[in-house]
This record gives sequence, structure tokens and C-alpha cells, in this order.
Amino acid sequence: MNNYLLSSIKPFYVMEILEKAQELEKKGRKITHLEIGEPTNKVHEMIRSYAKSSINSGNDKYSSSLGLTSLRKKIAKKYRNDFGVNISENEIIITTGSSAALILALRALIKTGDPVVLVEPYYPCYPQLIKILGGKVRIFKTFVEDGYQIDTIKLKKFINEKDKALIINSPSNPTGVSQNKDVMSFLSNLNINIISDEIYQGLNYIQSPDTILKYKNDSIVINGFSKFYSMTGWRLGYLVLPKRLIRGIQKLQQNMYICAPVVSQYAAIGALSINNNDIAKMINSYKRKRDFMVSNLNDMGIDLGYNPDSAFYAFADMSKFSDDSLTLSMDILDKVGLGVAPGIDFGPSFKKYIRLSYSSSLKNIQVGLDKMREYIKEYT
Repeated sequence: MNNYLLSSIKPFYVMEILEKAQELEKKGRKITHLEIGEPTNKVHEMIRSYAKSSINSGNDKYSSSLGLTSLRKKIAKKYRNDFGVNISENEIIITTGSSAALILALRALIKTGDPVVLVEPYYPCYPQLIKILGGKVRIFKTFVEDGYQIDTIKLKKFINEKDKALIINSPSNPTGVSQNKDVMSFLSNLNINIISDEIYQGLNYIQSPDTILKYKNDSIVINGFSKFYSMTGWRLGYLVLPKRLIRGIQKLQQNMYICAPVVSQYAAIGALSINNNDIAKMINSYKRKRDFMVSNLNDMGIDLGYNPDSAFYAFADMSKFSDDSLTLSMDILDKVGLGVAPGIDFGPSFKKYIRLSYSSSLKNIQVGLDKMREYIKEYT
């Protein structure tokens, strides 16, 4: 047993909060969940219809390790129509969630000891997966006073020839910020492998959705269906890859995962067939929930210091209340029955922050914010 590795892996703290909340619920406590980034929208009928049809037609056996050709063609068409990016279905591999996509990409790029640059704050699993695969993490910080935009001058000085990859997440979890066009253009000139996690792509409320492929066509893109289409449990993601990596990553897929879940692949074809009016309604709903959350946080004296323009998160500095976001999050859960994500999950510079998700219903968000207001009034 690899005791050293197992002992060095940090918990996914938001899951610790969720599991504690579930224990309290089993004891009869009423818990409001703003900790987890899981859309509570019902899966669209088009998705369910395509899934049922695949089962009824017996289309539930292994697909190609690359994924269904029909799905990959749909994805390629979406990139052409939405972004003017010309890719073929042969540059796409369907994966078991975006997490598997990231594992495959990292496995293809790094060997033991190779450094990978992360932009902080970052998705909690990034450094743990790099560590599991033998890589070393180098953290490049962004700051609230810059709107969490990457400082390109500082990044250029930070990156060196030993770095094997740079992972960016735009739109971002936990900030809900998209990198602007100047940053994206700058990244295209860097001599480094870029892994762009675009799982929240499309959940944009100010600037238009974007992709690194518009700027650097040999980038590796991670995307999927969990967030935009509320398909978290369907476990379906995909990679868009430079041609030089396709065959190698296909062989990794064959050995590690065989193929992505086939019924979910057919369901994803349905997702990409949803009409634009339904999509627009969903986006407008998220925008209203974002405005509601930001306004309420401001009213209770929690100034974010920036404007979340995408995804469904608000990242709040709670240093006036606590220096330890994990202890604070546990106390909020215990005292008022509200789940929030501790900032320590997202990087060592943000141990005084919490993340709140507005991926649930407006009613649930309102109840959660009322509980936060109660906590601040009664316990701080």
C-alpha cells in the first residue's frame, strides 16, 4: 500500500461538509445546501428521451474508445457554430466525466517530478490529481483586486522551461470569473502545454462564452455535460486534443476506462439538440439568482470585491468573522444548518474565504442567505 501517497492526499473539504450535513439530516435537522456545485434543475426532456430511446433500442453496449461518432460530430459542429473553431470529430475523445478527461490529459503530459502550474484559486482536485500522477504543483496567484484576472506580466515571469503544463479554469470554480480576451490572447503565445478546463462554458452572464481554442489551437480542452446540462450523475465529459495526442490518449482510455457510459453518450446527443429558447431561459434564471445572491451578501456586509460574471458561485472573504474557513463552515452548519464550501479547498491563499453556490432554486438560495444573515447576527 502506498502509505506516503495516501497520507499526503488532502480531503475534498466541501465533500466533508456535505457528508457532515447529510449526517445531520439523518438526525432530523433541516439543512440548506449552498456548498455543492450541483445544478438542481431537472434534466431536460430531450436528454431523457434520447437516453430512453438508446435503452429501448438496445444501444447500451461498448462504444468506440473515442466515443460515439455521432456525438463527436455534434460537439465539433457546436464549436464551429458557437466559436468559429474548426475541429473534426477525430480530435475529440468522450470521457467518463470531466475528471477522467483531466486524468487522461495529465497522464499524457507529465512524468514523475514534472511541475504543473495552477492558477489560484483553483478547483480542489487539481493539485491532488497532479500529486497522484507524480507531478509537482506550482501555484500562480490571482487577486480579488484584479477581479481574479491573470496578471499576464507576472505569469510570463513566473513560468519557466521546466513547467510541463498550465491549467486554467475559465469560467472559474470558485470565483465565477471568466478570463478576458486579452488574457486568453496572451496565453496563446506561451510556450507551454495549456489544459483549459471549460466545464462551465456557456454559463456566462456578461461577456460571450469563449474557448482557448480560438486563440491557441493546440491547447487541450476539458469540457462536459454535468454543469451546463445538469447531468452530474450521468458522468460524461470530453477532451478536445491536438492530433499528436489523440492516439496516445485513446490507448490510455482503452486501458483505463474502455469507453465512456454509452447511454449517457446518447443522452448527450439529446442535450446538444435542446432548442435555443430553453437554453436562454436557463441562462436568464441563473443570472437572476446571481444578482439575488450578490445583492443579499452586500446587504449583510459581505462585499465580494468583484463581480461574478459566469458559472454559479460567489467567493466571499470572511476574514472579519474568522481566520479559518473550515472551522467557520463547520460552525455555520452546526449553528444554523447551512452548508457552505470552505475556501481552504481552493488554495492556501484563501483559507479565510467561503464559496456559496447559486446552482439550486431561488427559494433554496433565499433560505440559505437568511440562515447566513442569522449566523452573522447571532454568532459573530
